[in-house]
Amino acid sequence: MNLSTASALSESKRQETSTRASRHIGLLLFERCCIYNAGVISEAFRLANELQPGSGGQPAYRLSLMSKSGGNIATSSSISIWTHHLHEYAVTDFDALFVACSKSEAMADRDPHLLSWLFGGERSLHDARDRTSETTVDGARTRPATVPIYWFKDIPMAAWSGVEAPVHLALAKIEADFGTHIARRVVSELQPQPLDHPNVMADDLSITTTTDKIHASASWIKENFSNSISISDAAEVAAMSNRNYLRRFKAEYGVTPQQYLMNVRFELICRLLLDSDLPVDKIARRCGMGNGDRLGRLFRRRYGMSPTSYRAEGGLGAEDLSES
Repeated sequence: MNLSTASALSESKRQETSTRASRHIGLLLFERCCIYNAGVISEAFRLANELQPGSGGQPAYRLSLMSKSGGNIATSSSISIWTHHLHEYAVTDFDALFVACSKSEAMADRDPHLLSWLFGGERSLHDARDRTSETTVDGARTRPATVPIYWFKDIPMAAWSGVEAPVHLALAKIEADFGTHIARRVVSELQPQPLDHPNVMADDLSITTTTDKIHASASWIKENFSNSISISDAAEVAAMSNRNYLRRFKAEYGVTPQQYLMNVRFELICRLLLDSDLPVDKIARRCGMGNGDRLGRLFRRRYGMSPTSYRAEGGLGAEDLSES
């Protein structure tokens, strides 16, 4: 059998399987998940439904969002997403399962119950770890004999460099089901700008400008201002070296990342002093300032008065604030 005949048969078989009932895709999310990653996976399969209709009026794919608790879960952007409870399904209910495994959380080390659901039975953690390492092409982790499980690091798009982007995994599934042509069309819809080279595929989706990366890191700082944040942490989000990140950030915002962080913190501190009755010490802890003594020293240095005086006087005038 020559290559052209084999290719034709393969395409024929793919077209034949594409006419079956909707493929059920599961997307397992966790609290504080990145809403962009969930959205881009969902959008890829939605576009595939438009470009490759299923049979009998059914879509080619149907997507179920799940979490361990079910119901509304919070995302890193403080937007809630509604999800099904994990145990409404078995893994075998799906044609493929996508798992938002965060970079900072080693799921296999912290949740044996989840692994039991994923792989079945009360196996040891060591055995479960071994099973999660069974790898196929495109970064998929497979449950033996049946359902492919796609693990991805649930991190901001700016930090995708060097890792398998979630959208790439969704495109790999679409390409496996419906061929390169449909996958390319999904790419063109996700990224409507003309591609510079006819052979460019999904890899282009991970290319972002330096400005995009700096803005993403600034958003990350705003979301995590109450935590201890280092330059290395923020530079990692932007996928840059510390030195380059500091230079680029200051060029974009006119302040260093540390100053930007303090501006974010003090903006909330001032709001809480005026709009709440929280004690200064509690405000300090909530805003990542340690304790009331430290907040008092920094507040006086910044505004020339103590936090309690600021509260008593109803804040600063617009002119004073602009000068600070």
